Amino acid sequence: MASANKRIKIDTECHVFNEKWTNEYFIVAVKCKPICLICREVISVLKKSNLERHYNTKHIEYEEYQGQLREDKIKELQKNLNTQQTIFTKRQKEMDSVMQASYVVNELIKKRNRPHSDGEFIKECIVATAALLAPEKLRLFESMNLSRRTVSDGIKDETHDIEISQEDSAADFEFYSLAVDEVTDITGTAQLAIFLRGITSVFKIQEDLLSLVPMHDSIRGEDVFEKVISAVHGYQLSFEKLSGLTTNGAPAMVESQKGLVALVKKEMDRLGLDPSKLIVCHCNIHQENLCAQSMRLNKVMSIAVLSINFIKSKGFNSCQFKELLKDHEAAYGDVVSYSGVRWLTRGNTLKQFYELRNEVKLFMEMNGKSVAELSNPKWLCDLAFMVDITQYFSALNVKLQGPNQLLISLLSHVKSFETKLKLWQTQLEKGNMTHFPTLQAQKPASTVEYARECAHLLQKFCDQFQDLISKELELNIFFMPLSVEVRNVHEVFQHELTEMQNNNELRDKHSSLPVLQFYRLYVGANKFPNVRRHALKIASMFGTTYCFKQACSRLVKNYVHAR
Repeated sequence: MASANKRIKIDTECHVFNEKWTNEYFIVAVKCKPICLICREVISVLKKSNLERHYNTKHIEYEEYQGQLREDKIKELQKNLNTQQTIFTKRQKEMDSVMQASYVVNELIKKRNRPHSDGEFIKECIVATAALLAPEKLRLFESMNLSRRTVSDGIKDETHDIEISQEDSAADFEFYSLAVDEVTDITGTAQLAIFLRGITSVFKIQEDLLSLVPMHDSIRGEDVFEKVISAVHGYQLSFEKLSGLTTNGAPAMVESQKGLVALVKKEMDRLGLDPSKLIVCHCNIHQENLCAQSMRLNKVMSIAVLSINFIKSKGFNSCQFKELLKDHEAAYGDVVSYSGVRWLTRGNTLKQFYELRNEVKLFMEMNGKSVAELSNPKWLCDLAFMVDITQYFSALNVKLQGPNQLLISLLSHVKSFETKLKLWQTQLEKGNMTHFPTLQAQKPASTVEYARECAHLLQKFCDQFQDLISKELELNIFFMPLSVEVRNVHEVFQHELTEMQNNNELRDKHSSLPVLQFYRLYVGANKFPNVRRHALKIASMFGTTYCFKQACSRLVKNYVHAR
């Protein structure tokens, strides 16, 4: 016990190096540690007695150096020490720079979804370039390790660091929501992706991939629920902070008894939480796509696709058609293939098919595959209407895409499109085709059928987005707190909203600032606790599973590159 106390006392003593000890004992202080200039040994404790003992027992022969000779010898030894330390420091800095450069390349390979084996080719390019531009640094570039194994390990290390950072960030979330979707990859394995959108008390939003797991056996609601629970617990997230759940609307997600949504609500009820406070959304992009597929004129699309498939199915046909387009100086050099899983393909395919309809008709007749519909004026009017309406759908789809979108913004895009459908219905009933220029060019005898198509689409939108529209008041409290009707909102918000609506300064700030910045700076937790907490909840909501759609394309690339 006594020796332990003595050791602690020695470690905690504060000794100051005396410059005269250098002349007396050939000792210098480097980073507060005494180092012998002669043998380069580090003296354990900075005390005069220790330095004196070291000098007398190991280097007493240096006593022959006196006066100017002693000073010259000390300067010589100091210079040698500094040179040695500079070499070591420089070498360490070079190695650190090489390691950092390797990680930079790894990160770029990951971001660009390139094969991990590309690291070796990149190194060849770097070395060849360095030999011409910086031959004195060639050794450093050659020491970079960018083998396939090293790149893979480096990316794994970065991924592990990101996961740790995500777990640390998740602890600061006031609310979070989940987006769950699944797709079958190119190996035939169903992949379940769980995305997290969290928000901190200062309205900082973070979207991350929480988990990506293969579903080998089945994709039942119970299986999906088990994976979601595992992912949530892995990040130590509490169901008390879960604000919403967005799915693709598949039976495994929304089945009334055993779907994911139902099981999550049962879990909340088991934990003593109110399941009715969970905001459930069906991906807005997916719903919009379902509405587009419900059009009764979709038979037009099938004729166009059959013609395009005949052209694109054989290389010889495709080459012949391209030559035909070149001879006729057509507006396009080819037709776009149609893919049902791509959001914007329909509009582009129909538009190009319509522009090239005469060339398609001629080509099909030349190959004994004449398409009678291309000579039918009524069918061409239907095609023209589909060209116009699918262009509007494509524009809406683009607005619904993108990360970090607020749910209220997505709702406003949907309601705006519904209003346009009402306008188009009214105008087409009167024969007004102002907003359908392609249809107008065909000069149809009647536009009543197209007005009915708009009415059908409007009803389909109302049905598909009813759940979202039912939350409109809650969304308006968040987005328009200074204009929402106070008597229509829940009692818990009424007093706070009344104070906000009668505060002229807040009105000015609300009109001039982005909504999240307005809440962060001017809606304090002390004065408006309920409104601010409601804003945090709504801002944490996913409106789409767009983040998953992005991940799907990366998943395919990464699988191919990893092979």
